[in-house]
Amino acid sequence: MTSLTGGTASGQRTRSNPVIVSLLIVIAILLAVIAIILAMRPDRSGAGASATGEASAADTAQTTTAQAAAPSQTDPDLLAILHGEVRRDPGDVQAKGDVDAPVVMVVYSDFACPYCTQFAQEVDPALEDLVEDGTLRVEWRDLAQITATSPLAAQAGLAAGKQGKFWEFHDAVYAATDPTEHPEYTEDSLVAFAKQAGVPDLGQFRSDMTAAQTVQAVDDAKQHAYDLGITGTPFFIVNDAFISGYVPADYIRATILEQAAAAE
Repeated sequence: MTSLTGGTASGQRTRSNPVIVSLLIVIAILLAVIAIILAMRPDRSGAGASATGEASAADTAQTTTAQAAAPSQTDPDLLAILHGEVRRDPGDVQAKGDVDAPVVMVVYSDFACPYCTQFAQEVDPALEDLVEDGTLRVEWRDLAQITATSPLAAQAGLAAGKQGKFWEFHDAVYAATDPTEHPEYTEDSLVAFAKQAGVPDLGQFRSDMTAAQTVQAVDDAKQHAYDLGITGTPFFIVNDAFISGYVPADYIRATILEQAAAAE
């Protein structure tokens, strides 16, 4: 009779097959590595990402088909993180809307992310009435990681913001972008977008775009998002709710209105 280990039942000590032993060792090592990765993986935000750092529509498809809006979170630690990301700074050059609006939507985005482009072209304009009537405030956060020139584009956004033209620059860049592509940027192309956006001093814009403190600010913003567990774009915090990945305008609008009603 042959045992499960490949020896005989004659009372002799069974000999281990070297190949099986080697395979078992490899499996044990892989399991250990997986356990370490899972232990280190941040999970406080629930963020999802593709291999390129894009949080796609597939990340939220199951949720959006089952619910009309993103659910409010109830865990106190998670709520503390979500609320901690809201600044309500009147001097924030990358924010739009009433500083006292009942709903603040924090948007983590990348100028080279196709789903961010799709959001900027299709969803953002559909929310503008909520910004204008005082319901919604939008606060932008750079998570520049998709391409090698994503950080440069984020730096350009900050430089435009210093001259009060961040959102005009934002709109110009995204309007010119194909939502199926990962655009690459140069200093000259970004200066051209700044000119189109009406940035008054293009020389100062170029200087601010490449300044060491601007480079550091973009890098710090990315690291901060990673520390929270946000690794994909676009990502949204909407008061007590969050959304990972691109969602249709109706879904995000319903989320905003539910949060506004809850804030009353």
